[in-house]
Amino acid sequence: MEALSVVIPARNEAERIGKVIEGIRAVSKEYSIIVIDDGSADRTKEAAESLGCEVHRLDRNMGKGFACRLGAEKAKTEKIVFIDADMQFYPEEIPKLAERLDECDVAIGARQWGAVPIQRRLSNSFARRMLNSIAKSRHRDVLCGFRAVRKDSFRRLGLEKDRYEFEAEMLIKAARKGMRVCEVPVKVRYFQGYPGIPAGQSLRLALYLIRQKLGV
Repeated sequence: MEALSVVIPARNEAERIGKVIEGIRAVSKEYSIIVIDDGSADRTKEAAESLGCEVHRLDRNMGKGFACRLGAEKAKTEKIVFIDADMQFYPEEIPKLAERLDECDVAIGARQWGAVPIQRRLSNSFARRMLNSIAKSRHRDVLCGFRAVRKDSFRRLGLEKDRYEFEAEMLIKAARKGMRVCEVPVKVRYFQGYPGIPAGQSLRLALYLIRQKLGV
């Protein structure tokens, strides 16, 4: 199994992150797992450390984008995979994302839309149309947090957004820099009553995309 770093941005995921880590270890014990505890109020840090992960705790919530950038900076391998801490994605699919980096700079997960709640499909539809128009691309899923990237490519992107604009910014800048982006079908599951992106963050993402579209 090739060298690979798996970055997990996490906030208040003490109940779920252990299962995600165990799922990753079941795929390969050689993977380097880097958890960024984004200012959790629970025992997320302790849960990850108890399983022998490299954990970096932020004293306050800095946002998913900031956490992912820090995780990528800490990674010591050329290939990096990002996966959420809420058990939405299946760790056994990590290898197929990483393998696509042999032919592209960024590999993004494309979720099965039938498994996505209707309200999330609507918001994702807006983001997909806007981003594809900006990037002149035809991506099916632009906000999936399950993705892989080469470390040198990640550095060249020069990402700056700290919160949920992270995924969109990555694809827009990849397109503008002429990087190769490929999509990988992935499974997804949602848990009843589990919160999605906060309304304020959805608005922030929408405004970011509108500004990118207008060039302001």
